[in-house]
Amino acid sequence: MADEEPVDPKQYYEESCKPKCVKPLLEYQECIKRIQGDESGHKHCTGQYFDYWSCVDRCVAPKLFTKLK
Repeated sequence: MADEEPVDPKQYYEESCKPKCVKPLLEYQECIKRIQGDESGHKHCTGQYFDYWSCVDRCVAPKLFTKLK
């Protein structure tokens, strides 16, 4: 057992939390579709991207920190 690589539970928790954050994900995907033809490079979806990952992080944090004690 000492030779086994430690498993990062964060990835598992992120996958289990993603279905709970569908609304921010859809908003991000809609933004990507909206700006797809932008040649100027001025349009971006950074806000929607961070909204999605903030939702995932809020879901993951309580589960993850109980494992780190």
